Amino acid sequence: MRILSLCCFCLLLAACDGATRDRRAARGDAYVSAPDHLYFQNIRSRDYQSATLDEGIESYRHDALEGGGDLLLVEHWLEDRAELRLDGQVLTRTEVLELQRGLQTGKEERFAEDEARAAALEVVQDYLRLTGSW
Repeated sequence: MRILSLCCFCLLLAACDGATRDRRAARGDAYVSAPDHLYFQNIRSRDYQSATLDEGIESYRHDALEGGGDLLLVEHWLEDRAELRLDGQVLTRTEVLELQRGLQTGKEERFAEDEARAAALEVVQDYLRLTGSW
């Protein structure tokens, strides 16, 4: 009986692929999967102040980002996508990665203080994790 149960469980797992990679490829770099959304909501969002911009659109500002550039993580949860905004401009994937490198090396001038730079780096990493690029 245990072998039959195990075989059924394995068959179920094989059938429930979920095709997350296919959906991510079809929806682009900003696609947010349900597990990534839940992880951010339940674990990471405690470091942020959230605001509802519109129905299904939440913005998140890191608690430690008072000075420096205006960095927002915006989640369009009804559309399963997210974006990173710096000073009101939506960043492309390439710009996000450049910002990450600048923050890691200390060359990003908009976040000159150590605390602000560390918080901005957390926001970038949370965005990359949220969109499955981490």
